[in-house]
Amino acid sequence: MASEIIVQHQQLEYNAEENISKSSNIYDVSVQNMAPNMDALQILEPVRQKLASIEAERIISVIEKTIDKIEIVTLIPYIINNLDRFSVGLGLELTCALREHDRLEKHLDFAFSRLFNVNIPAEASENSIHKIKMEEKKQDIQILQQAFGTSVKNILRLFKGNPSACQIIQSECHARSRTCVDLILVLMELRDFVFERLLIPPNEAKEKFEYVQKIIKRDKQNTEITATLEAELTQAIQNKENEMLKKNEIIRKLKNNLLQLDLFSQDYIRQIKQDAEKQQLNDQKDSEGKIAKYHEEIAQLRTQLNNLITEHRASEVALRKRKYKIETEIENWIQKYDADLQEKQDEYENLFKKYNDETVLLFELEQKIGTLEPEYTQIVEERKIKEEKKKAKEHQTFLMGKAAITIQSFWKGYKVRQLMKALKKKKKGKGKKKK
Repeated sequence: MASEIIVQHQQLEYNAEENISKSSNIYDVSVQNMAPNMDALQILEPVRQKLASIEAERIISVIEKTIDKIEIVTLIPYIINNLDRFSVGLGLELTCALREHDRLEKHLDFAFSRLFNVNIPAEASENSIHKIKMEEKKQDIQILQQAFGTSVKNILRLFKGNPSACQIIQSECHARSRTCVDLILVLMELRDFVFERLLIPPNEAKEKFEYVQKIIKRDKQNTEITATLEAELTQAIQNKENEMLKKNEIIRKLKNNLLQLDLFSQDYIRQIKQDAEKQQLNDQKDSEGKIAKYHEEIAQLRTQLNNLITEHRASEVALRKRKYKIETEIENWIQKYDADLQEKQDEYENLFKKYNDETVLLFELEQKIGTLEPEYTQIVEERKIKEEKKKAKEHQTFLMGKAAITIQSFWKGYKVRQLMKALKKKKKGKGKKKK
């Protein structure tokens, strides 16, 4: 009976180990199927590296110019506070504009403080005179706001015409507040996002959207498979624990049986103990082997994770380099465009000047032609009369030649007829003589 119980115990252990190995193999297959999906995300990168239309380039140019203007505007308070230090590099005109801007800003702050710090009593709030004064203050604030905006535009225009001043203030970027820095960073991210969206045409975006939907669907399926496998693994572990409980119960019963059998035979009991120890050693070895296998799988998964992190870092560095290269090319193209536009402007001015000179010359020639037109008309009429006379003379010569030909034809006919008559008379005279 004890041998049958031991055989049953070994069979249960073998079945549990087989179930755990099957679930681990299925989990490995699912992990391998997920790896190509992570590599396939590289297909979503844009195929083009340059903008294909002028409208897209203009959009990017507008965003970049806006960023440049905001960078200058966020430094205006710091420049005004340190105007004595920057006055030499900025120039007289820009310094005066900044002082005027500071004066308008102070006036505007003072106007706002007067508007919001006035204590309005309950009786005066219904007074029409007080309301009129408040409206006048609001109008003054609106006028100051318009003047303030015009001042900002004027300062930006002066900075645009003074590149050396722009270089001087760009070195003071540390003076910006955190809010301004965040705003500039957000605009730069907006520029990168718009640039990436403009690189992708509508048809390619549609294809990539469909591809992303397929990937999401596949990922959902993989998630369901993973959840199923995890449930199976949990069930297998639970079954294993149940089996272990059953085995412990069986071992307890075996111990009871062994205690009972100890009364009958010490040798038999010793043999059973040796078999049980061997089985325990085998189980321990199998358990250690499985633990080592699981540790090895964990190490492999960690290695794959580190490789993926390294690969993504390398791709990030490559993308940053490409971004810098594209920005440099765009800047070069903008400079080239400005140079070509200046050249075309010069060419247009030269052509316009030539056009004006030729217009003056044309006017002079038209005046000369106006004076020569009567003479030309008289010459044309004389030529016409001469040609008519020539044609009439040629026609008369043609008629006379035709008449002469007709007369000659009749004369030749007459001569031929006379000759034929003479020949006939001669033939008749010879015939008579022969007869």
